[in-house]
Amino acid sequence: MRGTLIVSLDFELFWGMLDVCPLEDYRENVLGGRAAIPKLLDLFQKYGIHATWASVGFLFAENASELAAYFPGEDCRPSYEKKDLSPYPRFQTIAGGEADAPCFYAPSLIRRIAAVPGQEIGSHTFSHYYCREKGQTAEQFAADIRAAKAIARDSGFDLKSVVLPRNQCRPAYTQILREAGFTAYRDEENDWIHRKIQFRPLQRGLRLLDVYLPLTGLGGSRPKNENGIWNLTGSRMYKPIFPPLAFLEGLKIHRIKTQMRHAARKGLTFHLWWHPHNIGVRTGEHLKQLEEIFAYYQTLREEYGMESRNMAEAALACARTQEERP
Repeated sequence: MRGTLIVSLDFELFWGMLDVCPLEDYRENVLGGRAAIPKLLDLFQKYGIHATWASVGFLFAENASELAAYFPGEDCRPSYEKKDLSPYPRFQTIAGGEADAPCFYAPSLIRRIAAVPGQEIGSHTFSHYYCREKGQTAEQFAADIRAAKAIARDSGFDLKSVVLPRNQCRPAYTQILREAGFTAYRDEENDWIHRKIQFRPLQRGLRLLDVYLPLTGLGGSRPKNENGIWNLTGSRMYKPIFPPLAFLEGLKIHRIKTQMRHAARKGLTFHLWWHPHNIGVRTGEHLKQLEEIFAYYQTLREEYGMESRNMAEAALACARTQEERP
């Protein structure tokens, strides 16, 4: 099998940051991420990069009143124990549409992305739903997924791929995704740091070091069929420049390129992902790094036949390979 490069983006604007910080502290990143998207699309076209844009369902709405029409009933909304995780109570304070609230709505951007060859509009759930948080239920998750499919369908999109916020998934929830018509999802990195380190501060520290140093090896994976849906495990998040460790940026890019070459040589999948708002500041520097990565993909395509696929394309290729096996 040829090696595969999958690129996926968690397209969420500020919905994924509501419980993290005030909008005033992150507005520049979100708006900068919006401005970076056309430039990123140009890079994708230049280097033949196919990508999945996993979009929060709220982004599809033209305005707040349209969005509210897709809300699940109150009993079907996530009943998180941590109340600040739910976007529904704060939705009432977000008036207008994309022009008035560009940190919350993006129908024009979704249409622009979809118009570029190789770009897939996927799902990041309807409300940026957290599958492992205490208090929520499988029934509430199913209602959220139905709403995500409905608002996308009415905008002209048949969602096939999903990225669950913070890569939180449960085995029973993959069944819900399959029944909703999804063919692929992105699971979290499968390495010893994620599997064995439960102490959160230590895990975060080790994951940061792993951005620059090969603590978890060369990575790469083979897609797995789970309950009829393909698990396209994440390999590496493209981390934005971290100023205190900016002198290690060369190691970060070298680490990614080494993992890509390993996947190309061994016929594995290398799944690179990030959020548009990650490159919303110092955008020029980030785009320069990404261009170096994409140019290296072209080298690997020439040397090893590596292919760039979005998540739906990768799942389709996996299904065909499975059917061809005796």
